[in-house]
Amino acid sequence: MDPKKILSWNVRGLNSTSRQCSVRTCIDACGADVICLQETKMQEINRGKVLAILGTDFDQYVMLPSEGARGGILISWKKHIKVTGLNRVDSYSISLQFQRNNGQSWWLTCVYGPQSNSEKILFLQELRHFRSICSEPWVIVGDFNLIYKVEDKNNDNINRSMMGRFRKFINDVGLIDTPLIGRKYTWSNHQSSPTLVRLDRVLCTTDWEALFPNHLLQSAASEDSDHCPLILGLNSMCSGKRRFHFESFWPKLEGFQEVVLEAWNSVNERSCPFLTFELKLKSTAKALQRWSAKKVGHVSSQLALAREILHQLEIAQDSRLLSPLEVWLLRGLKKHSLALASLKRTIARLRSRISWIKEGDANSKLFHMHARHRQRKNFVAKIVSGMNTFTDHGEKARAVDEFYFKLLGCKADRSLTVDLDYLGLPSHDLTDLDAQIDENEVLESIMQLPSDKAPGPDGYTGRFYKVCWPIIKTDVMAVIAAIWCRKFQQFGRLNTAFVTLIPKKEGAEEVKDFRPISLVHSIAKLVTKLMANRLSQRLHDLVSLRQSAFIKGRFIQDNFMLVQQTARLLHQQGQPRVLLKLDITKAFDSVSWPFLLEVLQRLGFGQIWRDILSGLLATSSTQVLLNGVPGNTIPHKRGLRQGDPLSPMLFILVMDILGCIVAKADEEGQLEPLSSKPLHHRISLYADDAVLFFHPRESEIHTVLGILNLFGEASGLKTNIQKSSVYPIRCGQDELDILNDWLPCELSSFPCKYLGLPLSLKKLSNNQLQPIIDKVADQLSGWKADLMTRAGRRVQVQYVMTGMLIYLVMAVDIPTGSLKAIDKIRKGFLWRGRKEVRGGHCLVAWGRVCRPLEIGGLGISSLKELGWALRMRWLWLRKTDPDKPWSSLPMQISNKIKAFFCTALLTEIGNGSSTLFWLDRWVHGKNIEDIAPRLLAAVPKRIRNSRTVLEALTDRRWLTDIKGALTVGVFADLLDLWDELQSVQLHSDREDKHIFRFANDGIYSAKAAYNGLFIGSTMAKYWELIWKTWSPPKCKFFLWLADLGRCWTADRLQKRGLSHPDKCVLCDQEQETIDHILVGCVFARSFWFQLLGQVNLSAFTPVMGETKMMEWWSRSSEQLQGIAKKGFNSLITLGLWTLWNHRNGCVFDRATPSMEGAIRRAEEEIIIWNFAGAKHLALITAPIPGVM
Repeated sequence: MDPKKILSWNVRGLNSTSRQCSVRTCIDACGADVICLQETKMQEINRGKVLAILGTDFDQYVMLPSEGARGGILISWKKHIKVTGLNRVDSYSISLQFQRNNGQSWWLTCVYGPQSNSEKILFLQELRHFRSICSEPWVIVGDFNLIYKVEDKNNDNINRSMMGRFRKFINDVGLIDTPLIGRKYTWSNHQSSPTLVRLDRVLCTTDWEALFPNHLLQSAASEDSDHCPLILGLNSMCSGKRRFHFESFWPKLEGFQEVVLEAWNSVNERSCPFLTFELKLKSTAKALQRWSAKKVGHVSSQLALAREILHQLEIAQDSRLLSPLEVWLLRGLKKHSLALASLKRTIARLRSRISWIKEGDANSKLFHMHARHRQRKNFVAKIVSGMNTFTDHGEKARAVDEFYFKLLGCKADRSLTVDLDYLGLPSHDLTDLDAQIDENEVLESIMQLPSDKAPGPDGYTGRFYKVCWPIIKTDVMAVIAAIWCRKFQQFGRLNTAFVTLIPKKEGAEEVKDFRPISLVHSIAKLVTKLMANRLSQRLHDLVSLRQSAFIKGRFIQDNFMLVQQTARLLHQQGQPRVLLKLDITKAFDSVSWPFLLEVLQRLGFGQIWRDILSGLLATSSTQVLLNGVPGNTIPHKRGLRQGDPLSPMLFILVMDILGCIVAKADEEGQLEPLSSKPLHHRISLYADDAVLFFHPRESEIHTVLGILNLFGEASGLKTNIQKSSVYPIRCGQDELDILNDWLPCELSSFPCKYLGLPLSLKKLSNNQLQPIIDKVADQLSGWKADLMTRAGRRVQVQYVMTGMLIYLVMAVDIPTGSLKAIDKIRKGFLWRGRKEVRGGHCLVAWGRVCRPLEIGGLGISSLKELGWALRMRWLWLRKTDPDKPWSSLPMQISNKIKAFFCTALLTEIGNGSSTLFWLDRWVHGKNIEDIAPRLLAAVPKRIRNSRTVLEALTDRRWLTDIKGALTVGVFADLLDLWDELQSVQLHSDREDKHIFRFANDGIYSAKAAYNGLFIGSTMAKYWELIWKTWSPPKCKFFLWLADLGRCWTADRLQKRGLSHPDKCVLCDQEQETIDHILVGCVFARSFWFQLLGQVNLSAFTPVMGETKMMEWWSRSSEQLQGIAKKGFNSLITLGLWTLWNHRNGCVFDRATPSMEGAIRRAEEEIIIWNFAGAKHLALITAPIPGVM
């Protein structure tokens, strides 16, 4: 039978009695039935010794002797564990083959990595060699004595060369690093300021992960070793009973609407619309589950059965003609199996939450593994509460419920409040928020709901409301009407939520270490969406500029730029200042409802709106999901949910009061000015991320702490000052002593992380950016690549870049070395699915890959050019939105970016207040440099960068800007400029209009700026045929390579001196080239004649002597119009793909060229493509028998 648990531990020697007792105690405590011990320091061991140390059940073992007092490995297992008898003892590892009850075998390797670098290289080579001779599922446990990312060590003393080798080994072999639950490091040197490293780990192949999908890696106390034991449970993750979940593919199936209509109308109306709606949801859920079980059933079983029957029919077809009934069955089963396979991938993709990769671009195994990996990473194995550690589910659930009952279910005591009138908060006319809601407004909000986000307790997603609106709208409107009439009795039935726990950090074990995410009931989410849509239109006026979160037109980078540029300015001025980054405890969950309502009333919210909000808050309740199992219901007494659209907006209204208090203290002189230059904002707020600047003086520290205490007591948002971070700026020892004496938190140094970005007073170094490079590499790991097509890898590369790097490069100028390191990873993943590639693996130069599609590239963004385009945003916003909180601060933008921006910007002059006289392009489409370059050189840079057109033209002040000698050349330019300015008139009644010339609408966008950087490049002749034709992405990728002549055909192999066929394998007449295979070969021409003939397009068959595939395709396509043209282009793509695969079968699988087989394969592909949505192809291929 299978092991239940595997214990892996570097015991640092088994020669002492105390160590032997520690090992025995650990084995008894964890219940492991396979033991893997490293560094035994024993040159030999007998069976009696093993039994004495490990226990009488462990009578089987394999050992690697130590070299003197160094090394040594022991694997031992209980007698009931089934092994095959095969094992391997190498220099640094022992490998043992186990067998499951079904006969499936798998390998376990226990390693002890050496200390020296030269031996570490040999150690990794040893593991590579083992994998080359073992293709079965494989798991490796032990002490590797290596790390593969910066986060594996708590200091910067890192051997980056060996780290890179280890990462390359993991990627090349396609191994998965199993997450360690409840702990970050596995080794400590036990010093007063310890070095902590993760040296021990578990790596496994994807097929081993699939064998044991519920495995879980935990740790135990290290006792008298400096390594902690690792316990690998092979079936340790329990999950709750599967709840109803509306499936996104249901509406596509026949009979869906009828089932919903019948079930929805089967419930009799009740006097309470909330009760009626709840009963109808439950009735529909049960009906859909029954219908799905009959309609869909167990997809994998159906697919396996369909494929087996197909296989038997195809075997029969090899020896005889099939009967008409068998042919009918064969064609029907093909369609059915394709539908089931697509459905299986859809379900797997939904479970994985991967949205950026299309189903056809990755093996469904990727989606399954991603879902399991997410589940494993989020699994709560234990909960620590005070001095107690709970591992039993019931005990864990009680601890979690108790924590959240104290947090959400108890009213907050308020000893203080804030005089909002004294702060001078303006009052607004917000009566429009109280207006009745009509059906159109509800439908608009429904269409804005995310279709497939994780549902709440009812299991319904936004897609249900969208596709079933005609059926459910009457009942939905009844619920909305009751809420607007403020009749909340029994609304608690619908105002429920689940809270799921996501670990905030590695090693999360206390309840506070998990981030609560609310999954709100669908109808409650819709109600809050309606309110949020109305409020969002007014939020900009209600919240000050220092807060950027959740407000349209404001961005998270605004806060980062404000804080970074303020810190850098203060640093440059050389005056001692302090940056305080606040830690607000359980922010959303701690908001005081009375304080929230006081703020809303002061801001001008009407009685109806406040009553509705009060009803929503008072009837809300939550159940915490612990490993998928709901806990007890907790009625809310305070706090805001993080899962509905309205709560974030309410939160920032409350949080903005902190900024108002700080501004008031600043205004009244309780806080001294930060700088001689005006700094308009000393506090930055992004949701609950708050940063405050002040002087390192005792009086200011007391003022700041007093402000934070007042705000915390009044609002419930209390600052945990002990966990807050203090970053001194230009502080001497005296100032540091003051900070240490009066601030009860540790002093930290720059760079620091703020809003997910590295904040530094200077340009970041390559070493400081290494953690980000590691994160990119983690996302592009080799095991993922093995489960994707090349086109899928292309999307993954682009997704990682957009998801992880756009945010970074917009705000930070990344050093060239880091850009090269990231590109090296991206390039390797695209071409080989590995971190590094060399020469021939890269079929196209990376510079060309990173061009837009229109000019022959693959559309993967160049990070360097993308960074330039994104950072132009700051120059554009400074022109068009001068109210941005950072706009008055100096910006470090490179001269290249500034020069390109000046070229891209055109100004239509209005009042001249936002246009720079000397630099901007405002004089009839020209700038001063175009008109008078010698005159411009005579104007100091400081004046050029600040003088506006309004200032310059007032009393001709621009003449006073000219300094130095007035040479003949300068004087001539002055006269030219004088003449140009005579026709310029300012219009005081309108603002300057700035136009970004590379955007169609004249408004800057990163896409327009990025494309502008490639203006002047030669357009690719056939790019639209390749990329705009409907076809699977993998086919487009192939055609892109074929158009560039980068496919590995015989002519290219010959040029490189590589083995190649002498002649084309399809016709055996001419030398093979990509164009010959696809259009020039007699086999290809015959193929095209038959395929095109079936759709009455045989006239477009390539003729003898046709030598260029793309020219033939383009010429033929131009003779068609509309649907016929689109369908023809898809059919040509399909045919080219079929021919290429048929040729590959002949080359690599030694198949014989078969026209019948190629045509049959093309017909099968047509069915697949039609099913996948190729509607124009479906229309022109309707005449082909068996396709429709």
